[in-house]
Amino acid sequence: MLDTEKLCSRAQEAFDKRNYDYAVDLARQIIELEPGHPKARHILRLAQVKKCESQGTRPSAISAIITGLLPFIKVFVYKTLNKPVKVLPAAEDFISRNPYSIWVRTTLADALSKLNYSESAINEFEGIVPLDPRRLHTLKSLGKLYIAVKDGKKAQQYFQAVMSINPSDLDAPRALKDIAALSTLKDGGWSEARSSRDLIKDKGVAVQLERDSQMVKESDIPDEIKRLNNLINQNPDSPENIKHLKRVGELYQRQANYEAAMETYQKAARLNPSDGALKIKVGDIRLLMFDRDLKAIQQKLQADPNNQPLKQSLQKIRQEKRQFQVEEYRRRVQLHPTDMALRFQLGVALYAGNLLDDAIAEFQNSVRDPKRKTDSLIYIGRCFMAKKIYDMAISQFTKALEGGMLSAEQTKDIHYNLGVSYEANKNPEQALAEYKKIIEIDINYKDTMKKIEQLQQSVK
Repeated sequence: MLDTEKLCSRAQEAFDKRNYDYAVDLARQIIELEPGHPKARHILRLAQVKKCESQGTRPSAISAIITGLLPFIKVFVYKTLNKPVKVLPAAEDFISRNPYSIWVRTTLADALSKLNYSESAINEFEGIVPLDPRRLHTLKSLGKLYIAVKDGKKAQQYFQAVMSINPSDLDAPRALKDIAALSTLKDGGWSEARSSRDLIKDKGVAVQLERDSQMVKESDIPDEIKRLNNLINQNPDSPENIKHLKRVGELYQRQANYEAAMETYQKAARLNPSDGALKIKVGDIRLLMFDRDLKAIQQKLQADPNNQPLKQSLQKIRQEKRQFQVEEYRRRVQLHPTDMALRFQLGVALYAGNLLDDAIAEFQNSVRDPKRKTDSLIYIGRCFMAKKIYDMAISQFTKALEGGMLSAEQTKDIHYNLGVSYEANKNPEQALAEYKKIIEIDINYKDTMKKIEQLQQSVK
């Protein structure tokens, strides 16, 4: 019988010496004997990822599926049949080919959780977070697992992250209410408690927790802000104040009182400097303030369209917003480099600021996200159009057309940009063909009909 602890020490030593292949082999031996061994699974996954990093390569998702089709099918089948024990080895076989597969790693983590290998499940889910920091299933699962292992602070952290990403989520407020109740217990209370209702002896606390978890009516917002501020002032040193300040900030935001919301979120951020979600909130509020100011000037210009000072103010605020967006999204991408949604947003901001090469680089990252592939290709094409590299623009727009399901607006936009690019590239016949595809579905789209009439004269 192998001594798994000695084997684990050898695996750790191999990892520390960057002998990743040997570390992987040893860790796999351990989990074959003890599927729930948390340290072995942790070493295994780190070694697989570090091996890819050291080689400067990242496995292609398609090639991983092609070479690992059988284990991938097994994972899918065993997941469907709800056989978590069978999922574990099949998932590991596939992950050995692609340790960046979020779906397979999530399926593995879910299976570990079902088998009550909580620590191993936590390790796996926490390894998924850097790959997709805004994935709600991962964050909720971590919150629930930390409740199961009686770590209220960590559970609260993950459910608060869920709320920051999706304030309308229904599960997170209930979980946070239970965690808040459980945190009032003395040592040993977690193990003795049966439910949050059993735990809340103080009816005043119960009422407060219930109110915190409910949506406040518009007419009740001022009273709720006053109530929360009273709680903050009564006990200025309470760690609960961060939660109260976040809530006050959200309420001010609903009132469109962005200055007050900004001040409140900044106060919360000073109390908890490590909370990245608060920094994002501050940035989002600043963008809302720009939009509010732009809308106000545009409304004034409608009444006085020749007002030059207003036009200058509009141009200045637009420039300031573009500059802020670039700085803000660059900061977010530095914190979450694997978040393709943020990379796409940064690309859009860079494109708007005419920083075309930087924009292309970001869109070439976000194009790997299936949800943003088409839009990323369209933006890359637009960037090449702006740089007057029309053959490259045509290539990107063609890829976008071939990419799959497109909305009617996307289809028209791509054909229009193809037409413009072909025109600029001295290919009027192909440009005419692209414009005609548009009027087959929308004869009034932009100046397409006018372009067709002009091109028909030139190609005769």
